[in-house]
Amino acid sequence: MRQSGMTLASFAAALGALTVIVALSVIGWVAVGNLNDRVQGNDDAHTLAAAIAVGQHSSSMAATASVESNATMTRDSVIAARNSIASDKSELYNQLGELEVLGHEARVAGLRERADLLSANVDRIENGRPDLLRALLAGEQNRQKLAKATSRELVPALINSLDNQLYFMMTGRSELRPRVATGAEAFSKEEFLRYDHLSELARSVGIGHSSLLAASSMRDPTIVTNVEEAFNTSAQRAEKSIEFLSEDGGPELDPALIPLSTALFNAGTGQGNYFDTLKVRLSMAVRERELIAENATILAGLQAEIDALVEDVLTGSSARKDDSGGAASTWRIVVLIIGIVGVVGTLLATGYFAFRGRDA
Repeated sequence: MRQSGMTLASFAAALGALTVIVALSVIGWVAVGNLNDRVQGNDDAHTLAAAIAVGQHSSSMAATASVESNATMTRDSVIAARNSIASDKSELYNQLGELEVLGHEARVAGLRERADLLSANVDRIENGRPDLLRALLAGEQNRQKLAKATSRELVPALINSLDNQLYFMMTGRSELRPRVATGAEAFSKEEFLRYDHLSELARSVGIGHSSLLAASSMRDPTIVTNVEEAFNTSAQRAEKSIEFLSEDGGPELDPALIPLSTALFNAGTGQGNYFDTLKVRLSMAVRERELIAENATILAGLQAEIDALVEDVLTGSSARKDDSGGAASTWRIVVLIIGIVGVVGTLLATGYFAFRGRDA
C-alpha cells in the first residue's frame, strides 16, 4: 500500500508540475512575441504619424504664405495669416524633433534642411509683404484718383472746349464772345490752330490716360517700358498743344483744361513718377512670385523626403518583422528549452520517486 500511495502521489505532483511548466512556457512564448511586436509597432506608428504631420504643417505654412499680395488684404487678414504660419512652423519643428528621437537620422536631416529653406522663404515673403501692400494700395489709390480726375474733370473740360470752338467756327456765334463773328473771322488761321491743338490734346490725353490705366494693371515689368514710351510720346505731343493753348486758347477754352492736362502728363514723367513707382512695385511683386514658386519646388522636395522616409519605415517594418521574428524565435527557443528541461526534469523526478517507492 505504501508503495502504490507513494507512486500515485509522485505522479500527481509530477503531473501538476508538468502542467504549470507547460502553461508558463506557452505564456512566455506568446508574451515574447507580443512584446516585441508592440515596441516595434509603436515606433513605426509614431514615425509615420510625425512624418505625415511634417507634410501637413509644411504644406499649410506654404499655402498660407503663397497667396500673392493684393489690394483686398487687410491688416487683420495679414496678422491672421502670420499667426497661422507661426503655429504651423512651431508644429513642423516639433514633429521634426519627434522624428529625430525616433531615428532615421539621414532622412530627418534631409527633411530639416528643406524645412529650413521653406521657413526662410516664407519669412522673406511675409517680411516683404507690408512694403508691397503699401505700394499696391498707393497704386490703387493713384489709379482711382487718375480715373476720377480724367472721367469727371479732364474729359468734360476737353469736350466743352472742342464743342464750343467747333460751334464758333461753324456759326460765328459764341456765348463766350461779346459779338457775332463773320465767316472769315470764325475760320481764321488762329481759330483753326486753336481747334487743331485742342484735337491733338484730346488724342494725347486719350493715349496718356489709357497708358497709365494699362500700366496700373500690369504684372510683367518687362513690357512697362513699351507702355512708358507710348505715354512719353503722347506727353511730348501734348506739350506743344498745351504751350500754344496756354498762350492763346481763346474764350472757348475751358479754364480747367490746361491745369488738368498738365497734371495728367506730369504724373507719368519726371522723378518719382507713376512709371517709376510702378517698376518698384512690380519688382517686389515679381520677387514675391519667385519665392512662391521656390516654395512649390522646396515643398515637392520635402514631400519626396517624406515619401522616402515612409518607404524606409514600411520596408524596415517588414524587415524587422523578419528580424524580430528571429529575435522572438530565439527567445521562444529559450522558453521552449526551459519548458523541455522542466518537463524532462519532472519526468526524471517522477521516475526517481517511483523507483524509490518500489525499493521501499
